[in-house]
This record gives sequence, C-alpha cells and structure tokens, in this order.
Amino acid sequence: VAGASGSRGRPESDGKLRGRGIAYARYVHSKFPGFGAAWSAWVIDIEVDPADGALKVTSLVVGQDTGMMVNPDGVRHQMHGNILQSLSRVLKERVSFGPQGTTSLEWGAYPILHFTEVPPIEIVLMQRQDQPPMGAGESASVPSAAALSNALFDATGRRFRQPPFNAECILAGLREPLPAV
Repeated sequence: VAGASGSRGRPESDGKLRGRGIAYARYVHSKFPGFGAAWSAWVIDIEVDPADGALKVTSLVVGQDTGMMVNPDGVRHQMHGNILQSLSRVLKERVSFGPQGTTSLEWGAYPILHFTEVPPIEIVLMQRQDQPPMGAGESASVPSAAALSNALFDATGRRFRQPPFNAECILAGLREPLPAV
C-alpha cells in the first residue's frame, strides 16, 4: 500500500511486526574511483516474529537499469541468482573466528536460503536499448543490506546496522527501548 508505514515496533493483531524497505545503488567497476555501471533498486517487505526474532521476507521487487540488454531472460536469471546470494549473506552469513583465526573455511557449510525461505521475487528491467550495456551481475546485490535494514526499521522502530540480520541479532535489537517519537 503506497504511503503506508510499518508496525514500528507495535505488533499487529497476529503478533507480527511488518515493514517495507527501499534502497538503490549504482554498481561501480574497477579500482577507485572506478566507473559507474548498472543501477539497481530493491523494495522488500518483511514480517518479524518478536517472540523468537524470526524474519520472513514476504515479497521483493528488484528493478534494474543495465542499459542495452542482448538477452533480457539471461539478465533476469543472473539477477535472480545474485538476489538469492545477497539475501543469504544479509540474513545468514557471518565469518566465525577461533584462536587460530578464521574458522569459516568450507563452502559446504556456507549458509544459503532454503527453498522454503525464498520469497516471491519480481524483476523489473528498464528498457534502455539505446544505451551502452552496463552489466547485470553483481549490481543486483548492492542495495540488499540497506533495503533489508530499512525494512527492519519500518517493522521494529529500531535501527539494525550490522548483518547478518538473523534471529539472534533481531532479538538483541528488540531488547533496546523504542526511540522517543
């Protein structure tokens, strides 16, 4: 619903907190300062169970301007993969350390979304065939953390700034008092 705000820390009738987050970014190639490539924007809807900190992505719309597209279906497929990878990072990934250094050394244990956790995803591609191609891969991931963090604020009324935004992180944030309005 346009113009609607989320729960902002006040559970709805079913006990859940709901929010929407929006973010956009331009991917930059090469060494600093680099050069601009594709633009991507996310609109993500979430619900949070304040009892256990569980977060569910209920919908996701990702728009992208990649300039000229030779194969729009290929761009969509590339974006889907990148969206799932970046959602997994923002919701689950954390490097672990022990006395000898990094203990996260094995891809088999890398946490990714399960099929049951994949939200409905809508891809919106800008039709700009008169522009040079700008690439389509990593650019779809850049707004992910900001959009999810903004959705968490809309749902909980609290700022979350350090992924992964997992149940442990969310419960810790929910223990903080709501800011004065």
